[in-house]
Amino acid sequence: MIKVMSKAWLDYINEYILLKGETLHQLDSEDNHDVIHLDVIKRTARTRRIVAKLTIGIKESGVPPETLISTFPTPNVKRQLNDKEKAYEWMRNGWVIREYRLKKDERTIDREQYRMGYPLFLFLQKLTTKMLEERNDSMRSWLNKWQKTKHPEQGLSLERLDLLRRLNNVLSKLASDVILAIDHNLDHIESLNVGWRFKKQLTYLHFLLALYQISSDQQQFDWKEIGARYFQYIGGSKVFDSYKSDLIQEAEVLLGRPLHLFGLTSLGTITPIYFAGEMKSPRANYRYGSIHATTDLAVFTDRFETTADVIWLVENRGVLTRMAYEIDFIKASKSFILAIDGQLRSSHRQLIQYLMKNVKQVIIWTDIDEAGLVIAKDAADLVRASNTKIKWVVPPLDVTTNQMEFEDKYQIAMKINREEQEQEMGGVEWWKKWIDD
Repeated sequence: MIKVMSKAWLDYINEYILLKGETLHQLDSEDNHDVIHLDVIKRTARTRRIVAKLTIGIKESGVPPETLISTFPTPNVKRQLNDKEKAYEWMRNGWVIREYRLKKDERTIDREQYRMGYPLFLFLQKLTTKMLEERNDSMRSWLNKWQKTKHPEQGLSLERLDLLRRLNNVLSKLASDVILAIDHNLDHIESLNVGWRFKKQLTYLHFLLALYQISSDQQQFDWKEIGARYFQYIGGSKVFDSYKSDLIQEAEVLLGRPLHLFGLTSLGTITPIYFAGEMKSPRANYRYGSIHATTDLAVFTDRFETTADVIWLVENRGVLTRMAYEIDFIKASKSFILAIDGQLRSSHRQLIQYLMKNVKQVIIWTDIDEAGLVIAKDAADLVRASNTKIKWVVPPLDVTTNQMEFEDKYQIAMKINREEQEQEMGGVEWWKKWIDD
């Protein structure tokens, strides 16, 4: 009995199984076929009552099955196990504890439940420690690669050096965050996408470093070359494939630049940006008239400006098309309408920042749904630094300068009826009113 119920077992039961005021009564315990039965006692100033019975296995445990680990991830989990044969086997091995909670008569079972046993708890602790060590080792390996990376100094254009410095700064900041994660035994890197598991975060770190290394040496490169050059083993070219879209999108948001500026040639896409109104750069001049289009590449290789007083940020092209038809209104109100096309990309952000210099107000107009709400808030965060008046179009066909009011009205409208912008576009008189309000 003493050998079976070690201090570690007793400490575990007292810490995780017993409730406040309960004690384990060992004197009346029963040892039967590799299991031991124990009473749980609750005492008050006047009473002593058996409130529960525990059945604990004393057989050598071995390695618990995967299904058991997923069923009992923490000591606080309580489960009903319908497969009694399997439950008994788990119990004999000490992996689970059978707990009978009793009614006030001390005999009738109120409920039966199974709890994590000490051997399973110990196994998971060791597994967690091992995973933590492996996680920290993988981050140290990345840090070592970063510290050994050579940095370009000569033979590159000013534009390319600027891109590489931007990426260098990002990697330096991430290196500090990785050191913090190691020092504090964190299971994730806090500055990266919080919705990503650690494996994906680590892959992203390697991708950014691989991008830095290859773009420091080559003016142009294929997607497959990034992984092949970095890992230098058979199959290395495919390592980044499973997260390709997310890696590219996250990197472009973080860097504020499309990756083809770094030399990535195999994406095969140039993203158009549609707008109406007056805009110019040293290389282009767009006048009032029909809908115009520039590209993400042009935005990052040229510097644009506008004489507009009002910038409209609209979520889709349908609204842009409708407003662009009213050329007289656009001219008279000195408006510039930019279609965000359902997502505020890095190229949109860059162009908006260019155009904000002399703008007096920004009107944000998105679909009435969750995505529209997110886009509207992101757009406001982007232009807020310029101290320009911000207005949101809210249902039904009105504007507000109060973000809390905007969010409240959107939430109410979404519950009643989600709708796209084209369903309620108003007209010139409405638009004039919104500008003047």
